[in-house]
Amino acid sequence: MNEKQKNYLKKQNKGIYDNLTAHFNLPIFQDDLAEDEYPNGYNYFLLIFGNFESTDSINQVSQEIYVVYVTEGNDLVDEHTLDILTLISSVPGISFDRSIKQRLQKKDTDEFLDQVTVIFKRKMSHECKV
Repeated sequence: MNEKQKNYLKKQNKGIYDNLTAHFNLPIFQDDLAEDEYPNGYNYFLLIFGNFESTDSINQVSQEIYVVYVTEGNDLVDEHTLDILTLISSVPGISFDRSIKQRLQKKDTDEFLDQVTVIFKRKMSHECKV
């Protein structure tokens, strides 16, 4: 059931991963990372695939994709955000929605890191037996 759609999802997910890896050469984690997985320097990506939501069409759903870019000591955050937006939007069926930029203080220090969550949406059909 839904085999065509599942293959399409896999292809999109691979496109996201491949585009980020080729351009940035940073570690990419899905959903979250354990305390012992944090890379040195806090420069990495976190991919989070959101919930499926209904659309106006009975046989179509949408899903938000969150690309979280965490970086430390980087003066090119906005430029990199623009690159992320362009790289992921180039994957067929995925479109840019918005971004959220935050400056986070490291625990028990006076040091900060930047976190930019770039949010994309994708719509897909599913088999509907109505």
